Amino acid sequence: MTVLAFTSVRGAPGVTTTALVAALTWPRPVLLIEADAAGSSSIKAGHLRGEVGHELGLINLALAHRNGALSLSTLRGQTIALTDDGARLAVPGLATKAQAASLTDDFWATLATLLRGVTRHGVDVIVDGGRFGMRHGPDPLLRTADLIAVVCRTALDDLVAVRANAGQLPDGAGDAAVDRHGLLLVGAGRPHRAGEAAEATTLPVWTSVDWDPVAAERINGRERLRTSLSRLTSSRLMRSARGAVADLLAADDRRRQVLDVPLDTTVLSGKGVR
Repeated sequence: MTVLAFTSVRGAPGVTTTALVAALTWPRPVLLIEADAAGSSSIKAGHLRGEVGHELGLINLALAHRNGALSLSTLRGQTIALTDDGARLAVPGLATKAQAASLTDDFWATLATLLRGVTRHGVDVIVDGGRFGMRHGPDPLLRTADLIAVVCRTALDDLVAVRANAGQLPDGAGDAAVDRHGLLLVGAGRPHRAGEAAEATTLPVWTSVDWDPVAAERINGRERLRTSLSRLTSSRLMRSARGAVADLLAADDRRRQVLDVPLDTTVLSGKGVR
């Protein structure tokens, strides 16, 4: 299975929203890690409207690591269900930015090893990496990802920022001959199209999601999503997310063909990590 990381190089182009809608439309069991060091979990406060225990989340994994007790069992205990079927789970992020000091490089590296173990049980992993290069950020975790999707809007200054920072992106796991970086455009054609974005940034455009701020606002807390998700499936954002997920899985298939890596289809407990 696959570890897919979303990140950005500047501002707030929609990494968290993109990671969330990818998890919600993923066709296989998936675990979303809210790893943005900026703090204030968007999943608990937004998607789930504060209806889950505030004590669950990434900070507890960091504290367990400090005490030498970070394990797959600990990871399971910090997950929440994004959907009622239990196939889409998440580890909520930090409650405050001050907690980021506990997120050491060694913690991220240890968590990366655990997540690789999760994939061996037939569960894909999606990482909301926030903006890369931040202090206490998950760069060591991103370096172990199979694919790193750089979320970017298509204004010229956004594309220039990606080009300027492309050489600083984490290398990703495995063979250096495999290109593990690609763009996920938010609002292709607003104003620049995919081909122009690829030329401007020197990165391939893997896919895009539609510019749909109304649906994004609803997903991030305007209403209780567990009961309104069926109404959102026809939104431009969710429809385009399904296409984007298919494109990302195709990019992973190409990577596997180059590396000749088989896809592990053994699913832990039939529902993912629980």
